[in-house]
Amino acid sequence: MTEKKVEVNSEILKEIFKIAKLNPPKDITDENLLDAVFKIKTQEQSQNGENTMVFNPTSNNILVIDDIGVVTYQLKILLKNLGYNVQVAKDIFSGLNTFIKSNYAFVVMDLFVSTEQEGYTLLNETKKIITKNNLDTKIIVITASNKAENKVKCLNGGADIFLKKDAGWQDKLIELIENSQINASGK
Repeated sequence: MTEKKVEVNSEILKEIFKIAKLNPPKDITDENLLDAVFKIKTQEQSQNGENTMVFNPTSNNILVIDDIGVVTYQLKILLKNLGYNVQVAKDIFSGLNTFIKSNYAFVVMDLFVSTEQEGYTLLNETKKIITKNNLDTKIIVITASNKAENKVKCLNGGADIFLKKDAGWQDKLIELIENSQINASGK
């Protein structure tokens, strides 16, 4: 399997350091800036006695990452009513931080969290964690964007499913998740 690279804007990643209240090392490159955030944050959490990088395989866990509160609220209610354990995050850092603390069957992420570049960074870093830890997590990218190239770029970047937020997209999402669960259990 060839690893797909996504261009990373160092300014966005430096913002992540600010959000995490961390200072980036002076000699850091754009390529390993996000890795440094998580190493430092994980180290900080370990010192505080927090348990990190614990992957408990539960096929009912779903992480929804979207910066629009209405979307996260709707999906949380819909999915919880179907019996899923749902966590939500509203930005790239809290999304990745939440993801590394548990195993999720699905990560449903908006492509524009809060910008397209951050969405691609989130996709790339989530895929790295999945690959590194040999997880079965499926990434579903949702977007309202009409750009045709986004689908190809997301699927090449590691997304398992690309779903446009058009009429009835929530029903399509639930159908995709339910069908994936049936296929995974062999029913």
